[in-house]
Amino acid sequence: MRTRSMFRLLPVLGLLLASCSSPETVDTIVAGHVAARGGKERIQALQSMRATGLATSSGGRVARVVREIKRPGRIRVEFTFQGLSSIYAHDGERGWQVAPLMGHFAPEPLPPETAAAAVDQLDIEGPLVDWRAKGHSVELVGRETIGGRETFKLEERLKGGELRFDYIDAETHLLARTDVARTLGGRRVDLETTFADYRPVGGLVFPHLIESRAKGRPQSLRIVVETIELDPDLDEARFRMPG
Repeated sequence: MRTRSMFRLLPVLGLLLASCSSPETVDTIVAGHVAARGGKERIQALQSMRATGLATSSGGRVARVVREIKRPGRIRVEFTFQGLSSIYAHDGERGWQVAPLMGHFAPEPLPPETAAAAVDQLDIEGPLVDWRAKGHSVELVGRETIGGRETFKLEERLKGGELRFDYIDAETHLLARTDVARTLGGRRVDLETTFADYRPVGGLVFPHLIESRAKGRPQSLRIVVETIELDPDLDEARFRMPG
């Protein structure tokens, strides 16, 4: 009799186990990710930020880097190496650059394809926060192991048409890696950027170690973030192309 009773319970146990191991969905993954970063309310309250640190190339060259971003859609990244400053910026309408290491000493507009490819960098929240309202599409396309940790792979088609892949750590729900295509030197390059050493700053959580490389190449750019300022007063002129 006990054996028969146990067999009768098997379907019920099966249903219970299935409900406990229900597959993750895009909505649950994104919700966990937003919560891990500090929550939607805090993220959307952030108006501006400045991050400073050191960027080291595979060849050992070290540059001071400052990244400033401000709503709506303003960004400025400045690298200073041996007294020369390279600037890449966007004022919400157009992108521009000063690239002395490439022989461009005066401010000049970014090529349209370069500015368009970097549109995801203009959003201080990141594309996953309120992604439907922003006109993006997000799909869960699988799982991958990165640095020995399991991640959810999200395919994101941004409103402007650019494609981006985000890998969300299955345990911490923080961003482990982003894959995007960028136009560098007139060529389309697939870039892999990994994020680590997450620390809280003012109720939000940010990576303090960022490493980028072209897919399949050993050379990389490693950025160690030293300070992050939330809501600094950033003059609009810093984002506009001089002249």
